[in-house]
Amino acid sequence: MSHNGEMKAPPPGAEMYTRAGRSTYLRINLDVLYNNISILKQRCSPHTADVIAVMKANAYGHGSVEISRYLESRGVGHFAVATPEEGAQLRQAGIKGHIQILGNAVEEDIPTLVKYRLTPTVAELKFLQEWSRAFTADPVSSNNADNDTISSNKVTDSHALQERVRKRLQLVLKIDTGLSRNGCQTQDFPSLIQFCQTQGLTVHSVMTHFSQAWDNPHLTKQQLNTFMALVEPLRASGVKVHVASSATIIRGFGTQLDFIRPGICMYGLPPDASTETAELVESLGLRPVLSWCARPTLIKTLPQGRVVGYDNTYMTRDIEIIATFSLGFADGYNRLMSVVSLDEDDVRCPVVGRVSMDAITVRLDQPRPSHTTFNIITDDFTSPNSVTKMAAILGTIPYEVTTSLAARLPRVFMSGGHIVAVTKSLMTDER
Repeated sequence: MSHNGEMKAPPPGAEMYTRAGRSTYLRINLDVLYNNISILKQRCSPHTADVIAVMKANAYGHGSVEISRYLESRGVGHFAVATPEEGAQLRQAGIKGHIQILGNAVEEDIPTLVKYRLTPTVAELKFLQEWSRAFTADPVSSNNADNDTISSNKVTDSHALQERVRKRLQLVLKIDTGLSRNGCQTQDFPSLIQFCQTQGLTVHSVMTHFSQAWDNPHLTKQQLNTFMALVEPLRASGVKVHVASSATIIRGFGTQLDFIRPGICMYGLPPDASTETAELVESLGLRPVLSWCARPTLIKTLPQGRVVGYDNTYMTRDIEIIATFSLGFADGYNRLMSVVSLDEDDVRCPVVGRVSMDAITVRLDQPRPSHTTFNIITDDFTSPNSVTKMAAILGTIPYEVTTSLAARLPRVFMSGGHIVAVTKSLMTDER
């Protein structure tokens, strides 16, 4: 309360920190996310059936559960993650749509795949044999795992039950056309598709992935031609195919096929940290979805000659104002980073002393209120603490910057200017 007894207005942005429950949080703009998807879809054929929204690595650090919930509410029906555990997390959060596991499927995955109705990406006949055998061995268990039971008075024939389970539990076949990482060799593909057909296994789609789609159109075209030669005969029988990741969508390869698989560009980030790539992504109208905000937890005025942080790497040169922020490399703030900024006046303040596990220290330009918000990551392409520039400084790619953001950082999801959800890794999420 003020000295005259009136209630003081909360400082600007106070609700965000209150809901986050911490002096720092990630802000996720869901409206920007959906607009990015719309921009990417506009680059594709109108006959492209659907988006497979890539949610792996916690949606590239953005928060896979809430982003999947939002996209499903906006009509997106297909998702992709890297591991069965990531897929199970989405199912446990109530996601109903199709969830593909992008990594090479192995036998150990099968119980989780069946229990949560996840779609494996298959490269070997050995897995197909085990996949088929799993339904034959225990079709009732497989059927009940998805909470869609069939009572004995409705289905009494075991064979009919097996067939129903097989149709529900789909798979994706992946062909290695040159990346030499995941997928079957081209000469092995006919035997895989034949096995699926003879065993009655439901093939959701066939896919490949390109090794250098962004800057090697000749190689990408070769890979695409190899893929299409194998799958074109199957398309007449209704088998769906897809190749287009973010870079591939922007470069225009395979955008006339049945699905697109946007990843990094869906989140408004470029595939690499070069100025040219960032300028192209920005010119398309794509915008970063994520920003990182923080308030100081302590501000001190220190005399000349005071050491700040571990290992005596910084000593005040004069009387200096030093702000401590409760975030560090355990939150994903790399030890090589060196600047934060203010919203107003484009003020940049240097990080001084070591970045430690849970704290950074920043030299302020002038006294600032303790409720002042600083930008740890900005939602643009050119600021020194934008994801793109951070990646360039670190000699890496934007993917690594955002996927390094720790689960313990609160994520505040915005839509229409309002908070629609908050996730906290160590507490119950809020909606």
